[in-house]
Amino acid sequence: MNWLDPYNVCWESQSANAGESMPVSGGDIGLNLWVENDEVLFYIARPGCRDENGALLKLGRVRLALSPNPFRNAQFSQELRLRDGSVVISSTASDGKSTRVKVWIEVHRPVIHVDVSSDAPVAVSAAYETWRSEDIELPNDPIKFARRAMCQLNYAQYPGKVFLRRDSIHVNPDHIRFFHRVDNRQDCFAFQIEQQQLQDIRDTLVNPLANLTWGGAMTGDDLAYSGCGEGEYAGCAFKHWTYKSQDAACAHRLRICLHTDNCPTQADWDAPLNALMHATAGSDTESWESNCKWWTGFWNRSRMVINPGRGEADAGWRIGRNYQLFRYMLASNVHGREPTLFNGGLFTFDPLFVNGRHGPGYTPDHRQWGAGLTAQNQRMLVWPLLKTGDFDLIEPGLRLYLDGLPNATARVRHYWHHDGCCFTEQTAITALPGAGVYGFHEEGARHRPPDLEPGVQVNPAVKYIYDSQLEYAWLMLRLHQFSGSDLRSYLAFIEQAVIFYDDHYRYRCMQRTGTELDPQGKLVIEPSNALESHPDARNPTSVIAALQRLLGELLALPASTFSAEKLSRWQRLRDALPAMPTAGNPSSTYLKPAENYDHTSWHCPEMYPLYPYELFGLGWPDLDLMKRTSLATGEDRLKTAAWLQGNIHAARLGDAALAQDLNTKKLENGPYRFPAFWPHDIDWAPDHNWGGCGMIGLQEMLMQTHSLPGETGLIRMFPAWPGDWDVDFKLYAPHQTTVEGLFRNGQPVHVTVTPQERRKDIVGMSGGIGNRD
Repeated sequence: MNWLDPYNVCWESQSANAGESMPVSGGDIGLNLWVENDEVLFYIARPGCRDENGALLKLGRVRLALSPNPFRNAQFSQELRLRDGSVVISSTASDGKSTRVKVWIEVHRPVIHVDVSSDAPVAVSAAYETWRSEDIELPNDPIKFARRAMCQLNYAQYPGKVFLRRDSIHVNPDHIRFFHRVDNRQDCFAFQIEQQQLQDIRDTLVNPLANLTWGGAMTGDDLAYSGCGEGEYAGCAFKHWTYKSQDAACAHRLRICLHTDNCPTQADWDAPLNALMHATAGSDTESWESNCKWWTGFWNRSRMVINPGRGEADAGWRIGRNYQLFRYMLASNVHGREPTLFNGGLFTFDPLFVNGRHGPGYTPDHRQWGAGLTAQNQRMLVWPLLKTGDFDLIEPGLRLYLDGLPNATARVRHYWHHDGCCFTEQTAITALPGAGVYGFHEEGARHRPPDLEPGVQVNPAVKYIYDSQLEYAWLMLRLHQFSGSDLRSYLAFIEQAVIFYDDHYRYRCMQRTGTELDPQGKLVIEPSNALESHPDARNPTSVIAALQRLLGELLALPASTFSAEKLSRWQRLRDALPAMPTAGNPSSTYLKPAENYDHTSWHCPEMYPLYPYELFGLGWPDLDLMKRTSLATGEDRLKTAAWLQGNIHAARLGDAALAQDLNTKKLENGPYRFPAFWPHDIDWAPDHNWGGCGMIGLQEMLMQTHSLPGETGLIRMFPAWPGDWDVDFKLYAPHQTTVEGLFRNGQPVHVTVTPQERRKDIVGMSGGIGNRD
């Protein structure tokens, strides 16, 4: 893995604040680590640590100090070592004596390690810090993205009171235990049940917050409790409990063991944590070796090394490096309880260092768009994992839809008395619509009119957006095609996602006209949305494209997959789909977002037939239709912030020059010290859908694998790769295929395909970069 080591990030000075932190990734834990004023600090985060409001909270902050201070007037280094996933902080004094602090996370168990080694004996002071020692009120501020941003999709502008509830702290002589047990009497699930008129089916719904308890314990060799105190960091008050080593020594070990579970009693939660603490009391050698083996396998799965040897001054080298750094960050959720969040993942930090806000109620838990999973953004974190072969990282990204299926189908039957599931665009962790999007019955800015139909959201931007479930169904099918995974675990969701559109829009048409279909026998998808900027849309292009792709794929599966009755249903629905709406004369036709909309926003739903649904592609007829559609989006096709997809579209259309420009802007260094921390812009820092979208764009420049339903398909190499970028790569293709190769000086040098029989499917090698096939 010599290609990987140049991508290590090394700092030779301490950081000014948490905004200059470095991520530590592993298993399902993420840390923000930095050294400030000669102290080592890190935030702890883990998927599934949800509170009563549905917000994802951090587990606290740890502060480590050494005495005598080895960092003062010494040579300093802090290095992220990608090869083994660790961060090593070291100092060398003028007398040549050195001290090293290694921080790493076990991949297979939820344990954080801090290992101190020094040439001269040092004493250690380790403090656990929390800002949630008391309840914190989150006022209903008049400005957007204020203190309720962390639970925005549930309680922004709610006229009642909202609190960030306190944690429990148990101090013991040799360790501190911290945990949060959700009070289900006042959780967001209970609120949504009442608000959304679901009381009659409450017993059939699943509450993922039921008896949810999460937290952990900090312990260490030779550490003893020495006292507590108060402080302030980034304008946020906190309390701390400190443990100090009883003797100075050349080696110290600190461990933070974490545990999350839905437990009937606190004792049921305590027992596994106690067992984990006991199990980690011995030698770390086996755990470290296991970690190194996992990271070696992870990095051997996939690579994309652009312009090797050219270094930081070269733009292509930088974006290749940032591609790998972001993939490392995504590895913080290899077996998490929920998807990685688009708005910062596990690596958010104090709002003071993001948008300048601080004071009471602004805590390190803060993020915009909190307490929900905005589907158009979330998907960008899972699509690139197909071609990296990180199939284990995809599973947590699907969990909301698989686990939430009982709730999403029950609410459809309750409201509309037909089959299918309904996941909304701004779904809460409960798989029900976010309360703030659904609309409050109380008077106020998000008031829900009493005559609005139950089940329909009040927010017009997302009122009828349900098609994220179609895209995730397509992703599940694609995962099966790439990895060979068992499709049976996904079929129930895929079927219900499609059935909803059949049943619901026949139901809606019957309401309006007295017939289920239009006079031509076509389904009428109305009322709908064509993403956020096209409310009350009729026949959105993005929805029709999704259904075309899904139904084609379902009908192409082995006949034994479905009953004859279901196969007949898929065919009838496919025949009943309306055409994607177009505008222009025959020589200049382009796709519209919906029948009643021309292009209006940067969301560009009219481009979804190109990506992600791959109804058009290089080497196929009618690609000019998508080129004209792209041009019709105007300047929006050139934007690169957040999850804007022009970089992907340029690659899919074979425009190497534009793809190079847009993907360079997309994956260029962010504004923070760590280069793959991208800005909050419309989301929150470090913006994860920014990185995911950039990964997809680079992959599509290098290799495209679109195919017709039921066909193996071709592997199109270098379809939009610029001649002045060298690359060494390994990517995955459908049918459990890997493709490795080199591209040098504008020409492909070689491509190795495994299994060998898929070599015949490679195109784009003859004639080099000019061959777009």
